[in-house]
Amino acid sequence: MKKLIAVAILVSGAFLTASAADLASDANYKAKCAMCHGAAGEGKAGMKTVAMKESAAKTDADLTTIITKGKAPKMPAFEGKLKAEEIKAIVAEIKAAK
Repeated sequence: MKKLIAVAILVSGAFLTASAADLASDANYKAKCAMCHGAAGEGKAGMKTVAMKESAAKTDADLTTIITKGKAPKMPAFEGKLKAEEIKAIVAEIKAAK
């Protein structure tokens, strides 16, 4: 039983690492998001930004709107700075960070 639990922990850890690695490897995420949301989407307490896995519960439409239009008071709008397909890719990576 202990071996089964250890395997389950290792497997779930591998999935978390893989999605964090995907997010951290995205050039747009690095350039536009990481400074506030952390290199692997972990969030930054000092900036009061949440981990991407918490944002993953939002709908695709909500995330797209937040990235496109910004969110008061600190999150800037990326409309005109990122193409629609780039925003869609970031949304997909956030969703994968569950």
